[in-house]
Amino acid sequence: MHIKRLASALLIVLSALSLSLSAQRPTPPSSATRTAAPARRLTPPLVVLIVVDQFRADYVQRYGHMWTKGLRRLVDTGAYFPQAQYPYAVTLTCAGHATIGTGAYPRTHGMIANSWYDRAQKKSVTCTEDPGIEPIAYGGLTGKEHHGPKWLRTNTFADELRNQQTIAPKITSISFKPRSAIGMAGHGGDLVLWAEDNGAWATSSAYAKSARPDVDAAAAAHAITAQFGRTWDRMLPASAYAFADDEPGEQRGLVVFPHVLTGPNNKADQAFLTVWERSPFIDEPLADYAIAFSNEFGTGAGTDLLAVSFSGLDYVGHYYGPKSHEVQDTLVRLDAQLGRLFDTLDKRLGAGKYVVALSADHGVAPVPEQVSAMGLDAGRITAASVTKAITDAWKPFATDDVSPIANNNGTDLYFTPAALATLHANHAAKYAVTEAALAVPGIEYAYWGDDLAQGQSGDDAIKRAAILSYVPGRSADLLLIPKPYWMVGSALAATHGTPYAYDQRVPVFLMGFGVKPGHYLTAASPADIAPTLAFLTGITLPRAEGRALTEAVQR
Repeated sequence: MHIKRLASALLIVLSALSLSLSAQRPTPPSSATRTAAPARRLTPPLVVLIVVDQFRADYVQRYGHMWTKGLRRLVDTGAYFPQAQYPYAVTLTCAGHATIGTGAYPRTHGMIANSWYDRAQKKSVTCTEDPGIEPIAYGGLTGKEHHGPKWLRTNTFADELRNQQTIAPKITSISFKPRSAIGMAGHGGDLVLWAEDNGAWATSSAYAKSARPDVDAAAAAHAITAQFGRTWDRMLPASAYAFADDEPGEQRGLVVFPHVLTGPNNKADQAFLTVWERSPFIDEPLADYAIAFSNEFGTGAGTDLLAVSFSGLDYVGHYYGPKSHEVQDTLVRLDAQLGRLFDTLDKRLGAGKYVVALSADHGVAPVPEQVSAMGLDAGRITAASVTKAITDAWKPFATDDVSPIANNNGTDLYFTPAALATLHANHAAKYAVTEAALAVPGIEYAYWGDDLAQGQSGDDAIKRAAILSYVPGRSADLLLIPKPYWMVGSALAATHGTPYAYDQRVPVFLMGFGVKPGHYLTAASPADIAPTLAFLTGITLPRAEGRALTEAVQR
């Protein structure tokens, strides 16, 4: 009986406790008052596409210890592809930006170089030249140049984002160079902005009907002439920079720090603008514009695009060379500008809530004088020496005194229609011209356009690269490629444009929304950026030749 009474009492206590807990439990809200958890975004609200003009791959290892802001953040927290490389031959700004913008190679997107000879017009044209386009200038200045996407033969990622997204995106593309801004934007955009040679910030009727008041005010606040007299000195102590401040081959004039930016006429004229371009200060307004307009982006349900190409490193690298203190300081300052941009976007959208892709349009070769000083084979080639060699070889086959060459920049040779007909019909003439070109000191390869058009390279890696740069009817009749460390021209300290690793290899970084951080040693190309961004944003690129870098994507 005692055990029965104890069990009965325990049952009464447990029942009372259950009733007490039930009374304390809140009543579930009705379906009318219940708030659903916010749906997880499947696509980023904002894509930030950044191109650093002439950012060579080994700068990360060589100078990366000097960075503490934006570039450092990409290296430390992004997905980094240090083996990324362009596979084509003519590594120039217009070709690189169009490749990054479209995910295709020059043979497909058509932007084979910064300029080429137009056979119909019998003159050289730039890759963005379009006489049917009217300039629209900002800041009270007058536009004089006519830039548009006329020569671009396929769509960019930005174009397809506009075409396929159910919610219209905001598209902004900014650079100091028209070919850079247009290569990223493509055939449309809300704001496509660049600087003309006269210092005017501008767009064109390809992208706008009239000047936007907010851009007009921003351009007036960033008048380039206001930079007259500014001093460029190193941001870090001189001991932090590698190599000497004045290496052999750097251009005469502003060679040693500090540089006072005034120009030879001591006034804010066209000559001053040329001097100012060769400084990192041209990147500051680009970052300012990106920050000023960033409050327009990422606030809707769709995906917006902010594309910025920083041009300062290219101008400085051409003038001073890749070992210079000036190049190192330009990267330090770019690191700070990117830090400002990322910090602003973090505050407005949240860290990791947007996706960043950064790469370069090409690398740069060492200064030939610095290479030859080490006892290695290097030098400079003039277009005149190439012209003379070919003209001399042509004389036995000539029927008149007219030069067989219609246009020659040292590597791309366009022949007159009559000369080209003879070359195609007369094997001996073609052989003589080829051998004469290869005999010019510094020339290593010679490829005829009709051969490249066949698309067969065998085991010739250089020819395979040349094929990817070739567009029938647009490319040269004869493509010459210099030896490694040899460059065409003497006006610049260093340049690019070859199929060698120092020109082809550039870094590729991804960071933020949907990106799995890490250092990836897999093969990659800047052409992979657009397909990767397309994958992250749920769109399709119809003519991309790159691949989505899925190893660095987390879903």
